[in-house]
Amino acid sequence: MQLSWEMAAILGLTVSLIALYTVGSIWNRRIQRSFWRELRNVLKRYSRRISFKSFGSSGFKAAFRPPSGPLSKVEVSLVLLAREMPLYLLAAYAAGRRDLVIVKANLVKKPDFQLEVFGKEARLEKEITVKKELFKPVKVGGLGRYMNIKSDRPDKASKFLSGEVLEHLTALRSCLERFSISRREPHILIACRKRESTIGTILKLLEATAKAVCGPEELTHGRRGRR
Repeated sequence: MQLSWEMAAILGLTVSLIALYTVGSIWNRRIQRSFWRELRNVLKRYSRRISFKSFGSSGFKAAFRPPSGPLSKVEVSLVLLAREMPLYLLAAYAAGRRDLVIVKANLVKKPDFQLEVFGKEARLEKEITVKKELFKPVKVGGLGRYMNIKSDRPDKASKFLSGEVLEHLTALRSCLERFSISRREPHILIACRKRESTIGTILKLLEATAKAVCGPEELTHGRRGRR
């Protein structure tokens, strides 16, 4: 039986869409495997036990509880663009969206100030509402050329953005989307465009932030020490 041209076109389109979906899904899973190998090696120095939750081809989340120190809980998520849908992928790239690495962490001590740092070209800044009457600009030397920095306590934030925190934050200037400190959980949030080479720097920024916020008295907070 010979198919009409309409049926042939529909069949061809269906097969093409299925093939593109499959290719996109495989592409995302390869990205996940590569990223997870790198992340797993970095996380070994923080905890022996790491929980893992997959979100299919969209990404995954790894979480752990450090046995000691100022961090009580850490989550590292990989959020990928939907490469299974080519039209969406093209629109996402055109709109400036990229694959993201998002780190969320809670501290043993609640921060006494709030901070919002956005990369100059970060799309997240347009999507997140920051109360202008509460958050004021923070001036931190040359860092302002790469990032928009605001805090409810600018003087406190200015002192905080120094030393190791400033060093690691500057190292992430080309991929940083958002760096946030909040009195509410999660206390720390770091969002960066996915680059496997920056995983270690992101976690170093997290560690330096936790130490700077909590102070030395919380570095061995009531939990068993690392072995």
